[in-house]
Amino acid sequence: MTPEGPTFLASTYNLWGDAHAEARTPALRAFLRLRQPDLLATQELRPWSRDVVDDALPGCERVHDDFGGWARQSNLWWRTSRFAASEHGADDVGILDTDARLFWVRLREVTTGAPLVFATAHLTWPGHRDEQADLRNRRAVQARRIVERLAELCDDDTACLFTCDINDIGPANWAFGNGGFRDSFTALGQHSPVTHPVVPMPFTDQVGTRLSPLASPQKAIDWLFHRGPLLCRSSEVGDYFHAGSAPSDHRPVLATYTLPSAPDRPRS
Repeated sequence: MTPEGPTFLASTYNLWGDAHAEARTPALRAFLRLRQPDLLATQELRPWSRDVVDDALPGCERVHDDFGGWARQSNLWWRTSRFAASEHGADDVGILDTDARLFWVRLREVTTGAPLVFATAHLTWPGHRDEQADLRNRRAVQARRIVERLAELCDDDTACLFTCDINDIGPANWAFGNGGFRDSFTALGQHSPVTHPVVPMPFTDQVGTRLSPLASPQKAIDWLFHRGPLLCRSSEVGDYFHAGSAPSDHRPVLATYTLPSAPDRPRS
């Protein structure tokens, strides 16, 4: 695939719920104002952080819907000078959290009309009480359901960009890879840097978690996956502090993509 067509910056960011919200707000606002993604997907969203994103990204729109998950789980932003939305949805794929869904929006690039489905999900945390009770991995099944649903939403001519906090380092990733997706680092012949946890973390003086005294292993669990006529040009994990504070305990992932215009839109 040749890099002919409009190019845009996409990002995914787990915003850490309500933890240390007041202290982190300036850092989150400063980061988004600095980087200005054209597409942004969030996880662990809350009404206060949704307002911060709205303020920091002028010229961007998000999904407005009464379903509670769009305010307290995830939402999707797009730059209106680049994309126009026609449809959105929140599909139950078995994620074990209140109002957790596969969130998606159907977009068209405004200059070429090229279609793009932009989606996100936050797969079940391994520390969820149900998983701790029976020690069964929920994320592999959730990933397969997401792959199936995205296949229903996207025909061969529709690019798909799916972002997530995958909460896994094996079976769920394999499901996406075997389902025709590539992450933004694999697409460039690279391995992802660490995305979680952010170290040093200014809001805690402990390395253990509430489930164990052991330090949380550093790992890559935040991903941008793509399938169809979409070309990844560059990818990075953002490492950002503002006045000594991190915006989140996760690092954002950012990637630049080209969306080839018709008729020269072979599948990647």
